[in-house]
Amino acid sequence: MQDFVFFVGRFHVLALHLPIGIVIAAVVLDWLARRPRYAALAQASAFLWAGAAITAVLTAALGYMHYAEGAFTGPSGEAHRFWGTLTAIEALGTWWLAARSRGAPGALRLTAGIAMLALVSITGHYGGNLTHGTTFLGEYAPSFLRSLIGAAPRRPAPASVAAADPYLDVVQPLLEQRCGTCHNDDKREGGFSVGSYDSTLVGGDTGRALVPGNVEASEALYRVTLPPDDEAFMPAEGKTPLTMEQVAILNWWVRAGTPRDTTVGAVGLPAEIEPLLAAELGLGGVAGVPAASASADPELVAGLAAAGLLARQVSQSDARLVVSPSSPGTPLAAAAPEALAAAASEIVDLNLAGTALDDAGLLAIGALPAATHLRLSRNELTDASLAALAASPQLAHLNLHSNTGVTDAGLETLAGMPALRQLYLWQTGVTPAGAARLRAQRPDLTVDVGSVERTTESAGL
Repeated sequence: MQDFVFFVGRFHVLALHLPIGIVIAAVVLDWLARRPRYAALAQASAFLWAGAAITAVLTAALGYMHYAEGAFTGPSGEAHRFWGTLTAIEALGTWWLAARSRGAPGALRLTAGIAMLALVSITGHYGGNLTHGTTFLGEYAPSFLRSLIGAAPRRPAPASVAAADPYLDVVQPLLEQRCGTCHNDDKREGGFSVGSYDSTLVGGDTGRALVPGNVEASEALYRVTLPPDDEAFMPAEGKTPLTMEQVAILNWWVRAGTPRDTTVGAVGLPAEIEPLLAAELGLGGVAGVPAASASADPELVAGLAAAGLLARQVSQSDARLVVSPSSPGTPLAAAAPEALAAAASEIVDLNLAGTALDDAGLLAIGALPAATHLRLSRNELTDASLAALAASPQLAHLNLHSNTGVTDAGLETLAGMPALRQLYLWQTGVTPAGAARLRAQRPDLTVDVGSVERTTESAGL
């Protein structure tokens, strides 16, 4: 029953336009009907106000159902509900006045109509805050108007990349643009808001959104890099996704420890990130580093696509590849291992989770000399294929969860991978004792066997 209420409640966003349009029409009609030339219009007034009242009450009822979902937690949500309820009550009162009066509308009914215009405007304003975020209306407002509505002064644009605050000038505007309509302090879809630095890092119902210094444990970074047709991909509902350059910027910021109240120059950044920041800040060539572009080998990309794999570049300036199945959760095509082996030197991030990959398939793929991230969860791997992973010298993050054939016997191979920093073994055949021995042998390696606040499924690894 609850799901049905939520389903019906979402029609609120469609129904709300009806009372707004009818109220405007009714006020215009009442104003015209005061002139003798248009006096006949007064006969239709009661019908219009009846329509306004009925649709306002219906919209308010649907709004209460929508509000019950629990995502609207901030002051704008409370204000929208209050003013929407008051609008419905006032609409009923104005209908009563229109039904009682005869002839041209009097001053009382005109006053009631103007009050209705004010109420739908106020209600609509708070509704707009929920839909677009509280900064939407005043984002481009002149300074004197921003002060009148209580908005903070607009932050001056930095003169250079080095002078920019990494959070206030880069990350916060980026997240508000791409994520703020659904994840703000008034509308916390999934319990998550990008309205402040702290709320952005805390995350929501599925765990930590951005973990300082730990890209792999950052839920938000996982979700924005999923294939667009994955149900967990963000942003959802057809909204404009982050660009590859913006994802690269977020990765840099998280690896740097999510700095704020400082400058990019003080933090330092890789040379390949500087042109991305310059473009994001609208500085063009001011940064002093041209925005170099690179293109992935089209034959490799085409070969991967023909084998049912989706490949994209790391960024505009980095032609290396991030690869995942075109249809997540389906078995790999027979040609996929060969295509992956051919592109192995260009792949830095490979996600083969839930593709029915077995030892023979992994051995056929072979070494991944450039890969830093490899996700092999929910497959059919055993200790016999781990030797293939040992030949991947840069592999830092490896997920093997739900491969029950991986046991303590294979840990020695994993311990011999010097670049490995994070290993996920949840729901494998590895015992707690085996994991403890591996930790003792490799204190620099984080070994996750399921004793975390959230499962690695929700972490997207």
